[in-house]
Amino acid sequence: MGNRAPAREENARPSLREEHKRLTRERVLEGAVAVFGAKSLVDVTMEDIARAAGVTRATVYAYFPGKTEILQALLARVYDLADEVYGDLAALPQWTRRDVRAWLEGAVARWRPMAPVIRVLTAAGGTALGDADRARDRSLAVHEHYVNLLTGAPRRWDAPPAEARQRALMAVLQVEAFLTMWLAGGWPVEAADPIGLLADAVCHLLAPAMTGPDDRAR
Repeated sequence: MGNRAPAREENARPSLREEHKRLTRERVLEGAVAVFGAKSLVDVTMEDIARAAGVTRATVYAYFPGKTEILQALLARVYDLADEVYGDLAALPQWTRRDVRAWLEGAVARWRPMAPVIRVLTAAGGTALGDADRARDRSLAVHEHYVNLLTGAPRRWDAPPAEARQRALMAVLQVEAFLTMWLAGGWPVEAADPIGLLADAVCHLLAPAMTGPDDRAR
C-alpha cells in the first residue's frame, strides 16, 4: 500500500485568534446584558458597555457599530437556542407524553440562563431592533423553520399537512410564551407541577403525532 496523507478534519478547531475574538465578542454581549438590565436603553452608552465588559470602547465598536446591532446579536442568541431546543424534539424517534415532558424539562434548564437576555429584549421593544419590517420577516422565517423541524417527518403525523403545521406552530408559541412569562417575566407559578401542565397542553396540540399511552404519573 502506498503512503497516504492523513485525512484533514472536516471541522477543524478554531485558531487561538479566532477563539479569542469569539470570547471577546461574548464578553461584550454579556456586558451589554448587564448594563441594559440596569439602565434604560436610551441612557446606555457604548462606554458603559465597554466598562461592564472590561474592554475598551474601540473594542466594542470593532464588533458592533451600535446598540441596535448588539440587541440583534442578543436576539440571535435566543433564536439559536430555540432552534436547538425544537431540533431536539424533532429528533426524538417518537413522541410520547413521557418524551415530551422530558424534553420540556431540558428546555426549561436551557431557557433559564437566557432569561436576562429575554428581559432585555422585551424591555427594548421591537423598534430598538431596527427596521420593523425586517424584524417581523425574521421572526416569521425562524418560526417557519421551527414548524418545518416539527413537521419534517410526515409519517409521524396523522393529520393533513396544513393542520399539522398549525398545530406545530401553536405548540411552539405555547412553549415560548409560557417559558418567557415564567422564567423571564417572573410570573408566579403556583401549580404543583407547571411542567406537567405545559406537557398536557403541548401533547394536546401534537396529538395527531403522539404515540404510546398517556403515561402521566398518577
